[in-house]
Amino acid sequence: MNILKSKLLWIAPIAIVIILAIFSIAFYPAYNPKPKAVPIAIVNHDNGTAIQGKNVDIGGKLVDKLKDSDSKSVKWVEVDSEKEAQKGLDKQKYYGAAILEKDFSKNAMSKTQKVVMDSKKAEMKEKVESGDIPPEQAKKMQQSAPKNDVTVKQAKLKTITNSGASMQASQMASNVLKGIGDNINQQITKQSIGTLEKQDVKVSAKDINDITNPVKVNDTKVNKVKDHQGSGNAPFLMFMPVWMSSIVGSILLFFAFRSSHNITIVQRVSATLIQFVGAILTAFIGGFGYVYFMSGVQGFNFDDTSKIALFISIAILSFMGLIMGVMTWLGLKSIPIFFIAMFFSMQLVTLPKQLLPKFYQDYIVDWNPFTHYANSLRELIYMHQPIELNSTMWMFIGFMIFGVISSLIATIVRKHSDKKTEIPS
Repeated sequence: MNILKSKLLWIAPIAIVIILAIFSIAFYPAYNPKPKAVPIAIVNHDNGTAIQGKNVDIGGKLVDKLKDSDSKSVKWVEVDSEKEAQKGLDKQKYYGAAILEKDFSKNAMSKTQKVVMDSKKAEMKEKVESGDIPPEQAKKMQQSAPKNDVTVKQAKLKTITNSGASMQASQMASNVLKGIGDNINQQITKQSIGTLEKQDVKVSAKDINDITNPVKVNDTKVNKVKDHQGSGNAPFLMFMPVWMSSIVGSILLFFAFRSSHNITIVQRVSATLIQFVGAILTAFIGGFGYVYFMSGVQGFNFDDTSKIALFISIAILSFMGLIMGVMTWLGLKSIPIFFIAMFFSMQLVTLPKQLLPKFYQDYIVDWNPFTHYANSLRELIYMHQPIELNSTMWMFIGFMIFGVISSLIATIVRKHSDKKTEIPS
């Protein structure tokens, strides 16, 4: 029973528990994602109106109410114009937007005003005909009455949802905005009925519909996710293949250098530079081949295949620079670190920041390179943004520089034997 003396026998169950615990922590963000401060823009162009000598500002009151609400799931952000809101949607700053037109209050209360004015005119006509009001007095009242007839219009509330930014967050924003539209109709209806009661005005059946539906909600979707675009999940679908290929490519180039039998400093520096030329070729062949395979063979719908291929190639090259820069000092012992990093980042590239646990929002998301990769890829595919020198690109450049400098320093200062290193079988 020598097996009972083996440490591995007793370590196995402990190792299994530890591994399961580690991976359960890695997928913890997806257990119960709850939205926290999902940003929705609101644009208020409402100029207000006057009814019976009283100012009515439905838009202003709505904005104040939304901004002062104690909802933890939604964060309302007031912006000055629809154009500014659209820019924020394209940059993933907002997952939705609500825009109130300049005549919102006027149009929302127009039917109520019309009913009140028609009722008053009919009442005065009856009193004139019955003799309760002398013709001379009636003439004076007509001259002093407002000349402008009220034109009945539905107020317009435009809602926009940003499908490409995140399917989960945009669906939530859509539900919130729909609720806002329903709530505004209810509140204005209540206010209108109260006004009519105070004026003791009876409403005919034909006017009921316009009074109870004063606001028309026009729902618009921007950055729509098209068919064959991974249902908005391209950043997640294109994360593991890119990272895994970067690891494999780095290992092969690492052993290409280690097994090349370089003795002198000149030989080692030359081999290191050739190694990075190989990395560039590997990254661009892999990146373009991968994206064009997805497009041509698998039918993924890229609006601009070359743009995405260029971004993926740059991403692979930067990741290879990071990995080789670490491996040149730690060797194969560093590989488990890269796999753990991958598993701990999978949910971060799947869920928007606002649906992650607070700890991840505060301490993980902003510095995690994979979230920057995923967000930029999302902007390119679904937001139709160009490749630009943003924070993600500077991060990629930093990884490349780190890889080159780290490898060159290790090449110069570390001792190298003349014994060939073989790739382990």
